[in-house]
Amino acid sequence: MFWNRKPKDPIETCADVLYSALKGAVTQEGRIRVEDLISAAAAIVGEAAIAMAGNFDPRQDDYAPGTRVFSTKINPLICDDKSLQQAPTKSIVGDLRARLVACGFSQTDFPELEGVFKHFAENIGKQEEWGKVPLSIAQQHHPFVQPLRVAYETRAIVDSSLSPLGDDKGNRLRATTAVLARVLCETRDVLNRIIATTLAIETVNGMAKTAPMTGAATAKVMKAVKTRN
Repeated sequence: MFWNRKPKDPIETCADVLYSALKGAVTQEGRIRVEDLISAAAAIVGEAAIAMAGNFDPRQDDYAPGTRVFSTKINPLICDDKSLQQAPTKSIVGDLRARLVACGFSQTDFPELEGVFKHFAENIGKQEEWGKVPLSIAQQHHPFVQPLRVAYETRAIVDSSLSPLGDDKGNRLRATTAVLARVLCETRDVLNRIIATTLAIETVNGMAKTAPMTGAATAKVMKAVKTRN
């Protein structure tokens, strides 16, 4: 009977709301570019990982936006420095793996995690990469919108969508990871799967190791622009 049905997991409910809101945020002229949607979802996961790590508040930090910031807590959150197959189920990659396999992905549809970390380490520090993350995929599949910018500009819809979870950083990270998984599942036949998962995981890793934009930093930049003009 209907009264015996289990209520939907609040994390999944919030993820559904955020998924719909995020699609609206990246829609341009009635269309959604898959790479931009994946990148946006992954950027949100990266910022949630920073908050979960707890080394600094991504909304109020003193780092210059776009600065690469490293924490010994980030890799454990991503995959615990394990391979795709060995990543703990509660890690970001482990959660993604379970969700994507359930919707038809195979192990060969994922990048080697060692390669993800190596590519990032070998390509950070380039001035032209500000606001972006080093991506190993072909240029034609790079997002049009900087992930640093989209993470900042979507904070309001993230907070609104995840408000039922309160300030539980672990649940917020799980919910954002669920959104990224849903994006990948929904687009699995639109974009080559290994390209899609590589874009997603490289963006999560890169943004989790990059100082986000903050209101204070943005206001400072705008003030400097007005002064010059």
